[in-house]
Amino acid sequence: MHDTMFSDINSATECALLFPITISECYELVSVTMERAHIFLNCINNIDQKNRTFSNTAEYLDITINDLSASVSLLFVIQNVFPTKEIRDGSRDLMNKLNTFFIDNFSSNRKLYYALKDLKESESYQTEYMGKKGRDAEYSYWLEEKLSHCKLSGTELPENDFQKVTKLQEEIAELCIAFQQNINEDATELQFSTDALKGVSEDILTSLKKGDDHTYILKIDYPTYFEVLKSCEVASTRQAMYTAFNNRAYPLNNDVLRAVINKRHQLSLILGYVSYAHLSLEDKMAKSPDVVQSFIDELIPKLKRKCADEIELIKKNLHPSCSLIEGNLMPYDLIFMIDQIEKTLFNVDEAKIKEYFPIYSTMKAIFSICESFYDLTFTRIDNGHELWHNDVFTVVVKDNRTNKLLGHIILDLFPREGKCSHVCCCSVISPVRINNSKDEFYPGLSVVIANFSVGTNDQPSLFRHRDVQILFHEIGHGIHSLMGRSQMSMFSGTRVKLDFAELPSKIFEEWLWDTEILQMVSCHYQTKEALSKELIETKIRSKNAFSGFNTLCQLIHASYSLNIFGIPFSAQPIVRLDTSELLHDIQSRSIPGVSHMANTHMESSFGHLISQGASYYTHMWSAVFALDIFQYIKLHNGLLDPKMGRRYVDSIIGVGGGRDPNELLREFLGREPKNDAFFQSIGI
Repeated sequence: MHDTMFSDINSATECALLFPITISECYELVSVTMERAHIFLNCINNIDQKNRTFSNTAEYLDITINDLSASVSLLFVIQNVFPTKEIRDGSRDLMNKLNTFFIDNFSSNRKLYYALKDLKESESYQTEYMGKKGRDAEYSYWLEEKLSHCKLSGTELPENDFQKVTKLQEEIAELCIAFQQNINEDATELQFSTDALKGVSEDILTSLKKGDDHTYILKIDYPTYFEVLKSCEVASTRQAMYTAFNNRAYPLNNDVLRAVINKRHQLSLILGYVSYAHLSLEDKMAKSPDVVQSFIDELIPKLKRKCADEIELIKKNLHPSCSLIEGNLMPYDLIFMIDQIEKTLFNVDEAKIKEYFPIYSTMKAIFSICESFYDLTFTRIDNGHELWHNDVFTVVVKDNRTNKLLGHIILDLFPREGKCSHVCCCSVISPVRINNSKDEFYPGLSVVIANFSVGTNDQPSLFRHRDVQILFHEIGHGIHSLMGRSQMSMFSGTRVKLDFAELPSKIFEEWLWDTEILQMVSCHYQTKEALSKELIETKIRSKNAFSGFNTLCQLIHASYSLNIFGIPFSAQPIVRLDTSELLHDIQSRSIPGVSHMANTHMESSFGHLISQGASYYTHMWSAVFALDIFQYIKLHNGLLDPKMGRRYVDSIIGVGGGRDPNELLREFLGREPKNDAFFQSIGI
């Protein structure tokens, strides 16, 4: 295995130095990456057919693609977090340049495709790699996957169609980056008087900026939005916030999204698929839109019955500030009413509970749980001055069993002007094995980006229980990105089947519903006491109070992403692609009893439509498997057991994407996966 551009990154300072923080550094990163890629590409092209081997062709290609991927990831992080707009814009433009370079020179390179076909047919490959089992099977799997990806880039099409595919891929890549940039740059602000924010806690009000007329200025970031929707007793304020939040990046992204749908559909037709949904699902576990639709259809009836009961419960307990329109609830009242009912009927006071989750002690406790289960050591390094903001810090992760460095996780947890408004974990450097060794590998690097509420002079940043779950989720991705070691970088870290990628993070969320774990994580920011068993039991009892509604919302998004890129919707002329009407139709059919506002356009800020296409279902698909595995771990008393953690790593997250996920699940569980645990977890 040859070294990559980013091998042997062994300290937090070395990690920080990878990120370009000036325009000239961004250009230098791209220039060096492209120059090195050309060198490797020329080496591959100049090999005679008789001398072609897996090492001088497949491994060279794998290294080069890994370098390109890491460079794009570095620019992606900078585009989403850097405080200076000039740098964000520059990194976006250079991401476009690298994406175009990759399409032209790799995914749409016919000469490279034929080199891989020659390799597959060579005597040396047939002798050394075919019929192998275990980790060695990863090599032949890599070649089959790579050839399949090349075909999906049109390499076997007539020249005219091939050029159309290449052009469409480049245009789509540019549109996708623009879509996310428009979301990040949305600077919508609303102003409200003190009376209009009745019910909003004093600590939230204190954190807000004030206008010249003494009104409060509210941005539409996640912490502010959810705090106001949960607690504000003024319906008109909730309505205004809901409308603004669900119109982020609108109308800018309306045309961008329609163009993406149209071009993805054109691409699919040229490649011989009836829709982009069919094209994009071919390499997933589900394989086809029909399988996904059946998965959704199986869940919806049970969930609709439970959701109907939940809606009736809300209607019977309406707060005076809420009203029914033609017998229906308004969507901007739902979050508020759920919080009200949890407080009044279930005695769950989220405002009180969050006092037990101050950010830094909560982070420390999460790391402690990871240390126990995975047998790791986490060391925090406050090196924000080396990165892009002083609030950012790095965690060094070591394996206690081998005393080896696994890698680093950088955490950027608070909202800022120009920073992306969503939550994600970006894998930058993946842990590739060195020279086929089981124990030698390059350390990984991932970046967790979030937008939690900022603390005040009187109290630190406090997490709601759901915030802690989100953090567990993203740390789960981060650990997966460091643990997923493979021979070939294409399968390393979180580069697994997309329907499997959410499993490690979904599993880790479930730790937060265990009494012992909740006591370990909680620590009141003033008294230092843990949550009492009474409070924990109350919270756990409320877990499924609105699981029907919450799960249906996930399935609405899954169905929407499938339909928007499926037929008949995507086959329409671009001027007839009414993305809002489609969403409102699916919402109305899925959740009766709730009105849906025609003046909102949530799809304009639905970033998963761009990053995952028709595959949003993967979140729920992964959850079914995740709950099955979690139940197995818990029944075997393994939530803090390093032996169970080691088995989980060795069988599930430590093998990367070089094996069939179905095989991994059967191996760990000792049986076929089932959905019983999933239904139990949501109270059905």
